[in-house]
Amino acid sequence: MFTAGPPGAPARPARLVSAHARVFAETSPTALDPALRPFLADLVRPYGNALREDLLTEGVGHSFGEMAEAMLPAVVGPDEPVDLLVLAFAMHDLRLGRATACYLSDQCPGAPMAFAVCDQGSGAAFTALRLTESYLGSGACERALVVVVEQSALHYEPGEPAPIPDRHTGVVLRLERTGSPVAVGQHTGVDAQRVTQLLRDDVARLGRRATVVASARLAEAAPGVADVVADAGQPYTGIWCELAGGGHEGMVLVADYEPSLGLLCTSTVDFSGNDHSAVDSAAVAVA
Repeated sequence: MFTAGPPGAPARPARLVSAHARVFAETSPTALDPALRPFLADLVRPYGNALREDLLTEGVGHSFGEMAEAMLPAVVGPDEPVDLLVLAFAMHDLRLGRATACYLSDQCPGAPMAFAVCDQGSGAAFTALRLTESYLGSGACERALVVVVEQSALHYEPGEPAPIPDRHTGVVLRLERTGSPVAVGQHTGVDAQRVTQLLRDDVARLGRRATVVASARLAEAAPGVADVVADAGQPYTGIWCELAGGGHEGMVLVADYEPSLGLLCTSTVDFSGNDHSAVDSAAVAVA
């Protein structure tokens, strides 16, 4: 068995080169795959969850692999090999039974080492960034992609309320050793009463003015801290879509809170002295 891991603590920060966000207006052909129903039925049967027959019949949903594959050319060219690709998601992929990160490695220039981060809710993207920071900062790779995706169809009734995205959305962050410095922080075991103070402390530690981009759930838990509140209908990609929107100056702090896990996450991007046009400024709706 082959195993790999970051070689040590990063000696220098990872740097954001570009970010691209896209909204996929249509569903994926995978949503009509006849194998989807029996596969899901086997998964949920032990937990007593009912399938959403209406969504299965209508063919609603989108494949993470198809979404990410469509975005790759907007971020890297065929002559720009990638060393690392990390896929981050919260809701399950529509294409079940496939290692999507490995599939994307085959579609990506350079056939990068690839893996996925999940089961952390909105914290998955931050963990993916933190791991990427370790690889880039230690010299283990030169170019990396972090892919954050969500699709709007949960084909079974959840055991407890869960945030369901309004749209199929993906964001790709391209990171290298040159560009806008990125740093990630994560607090665990955080209850709702501590969120505001911890977030204010994180902002204060920057020692300078920062634009705070927060998810809608974090803005509600920590009122008065956010400068920009992301679309509540995109619970896992909203803040990253705001980052990809472009036009940023100075320090930007992107933050989210996953109350079910007590996880408060922040990521700072320092655009000072960099070419702001390097960040893709369009969230594109695809027919």
